[in-house]
Amino acid sequence: MDLYKIHFISYNLKKSQRVTMVYKKKKPVEGRKWYRYHFFGKAEISVSEDETIGDASIANISLAGLGLYSPIPVGIGKKVKIKISFIDRSGKVRKDFTEGKVDWLSKLGDIYLMGIFFDEEINVINQPTLIKHLAWLTNSYNLPQPFKDKRISML
Repeated sequence: MDLYKIHFISYNLKKSQRVTMVYKKKKPVEGRKWYRYHFFGKAEISVSEDETIGDASIANISLAGLGLYSPIPVGIGKKVKIKISFIDRSGKVRKDFTEGKVDWLSKLGDIYLMGIFFDEEINVINQPTLIKHLAWLTNSYNLPQPFKDKRISML
């Protein structure tokens, strides 16, 4: 077991009065598998074919999920369909679609912060315009590749 000691020393205390506290060394929290990118865009959320919940602002995106700011909550565990809209480098509005489930939800004032975990990672076959845009962002702004563990650089 890794331990570390903190010595509290006061110049007003005699050596016998000094306090030593011992703590367990905390292991680093296992990070996310994919790098998250700040992303400017809009997400239209639907919980079924007929019911569109509404538009949400995208806070961040990774190959496995999406962080959103939504005016309307969607319950944790709910399956959702998402239409992701963004402006590409030529100034055109582009759209791609994906599905997932609500992984977490938190209220901040009158807005909800929501995490969506995709059913499958976004990829060049199912979300070609989104992948192309992420590739352009990572290369243009020298952002890290999406794989934090550096296995491969796909973009």
